[in-house]
Amino acid sequence: MADHSLLAWTLLSVGLVLTPGPDTMLVAGHAARGGVRAGLAAVSGVVLGGLWYMALCGFGFLSVLSVFPALFTVVKTAGAIYLAWLGFKLIRGAVRPAPATAEAPALGKPFWQGLLTTALNPKVALFFLAILPQFVGTGADAPLKGALLIAVPYVLGGFWLTGIVFVAARAGRAAKQSSAMRWIEGVLGVAFVGLAGRLALARNS
Repeated sequence: MADHSLLAWTLLSVGLVLTPGPDTMLVAGHAARGGVRAGLAAVSGVVLGGLWYMALCGFGFLSVLSVFPALFTVVKTAGAIYLAWLGFKLIRGAVRPAPATAEAPALGKPFWQGLLTTALNPKVALFFLAILPQFVGTGADAPLKGALLIAVPYVLGGFWLTGIVFVAARAGRAAKQSSAMRWIEGVLGVAFVGLAGRLALARNS
């Protein structure tokens, strides 16, 4: 791949990373509520979700979503339901907060939520399907090239989300002291429900 093509893909990846999405809100929410360790666990799940897309592309399975509309609908529906479920849990927590506990938050929950939020978002797969052919061509090595290029936004995203973790964790500590955390959870919950609605209306195009 030519240097200018790699630079163009990197710039495109930066734009993708900086665009707020479910992964950004999920990471920020966990960091604000559970601290740095919970936020970094969510980041790990998001990055592993990127490895999932790399594997799909490397084995040539990524295009299946566009070839079989029914499969796209199944993944889209599952993703929308999952985001809505996360949103309603946050809203419920804002309305009826759980009793405070001194125990450290479990890290498995934010990790799996980060992974599933990424893996069940078919709009990400369609983005790669629409853009990658312009950079990798149609040769026999196109799937491998595509898998390597998919790694770029997730490496950049890992650094970006890690920065968000520390900012959100600090803001979360201040919010807990001022009882503003319930408002933050409520806003995040409404945002997740809105994203679920957008995903449910997404088309395979």
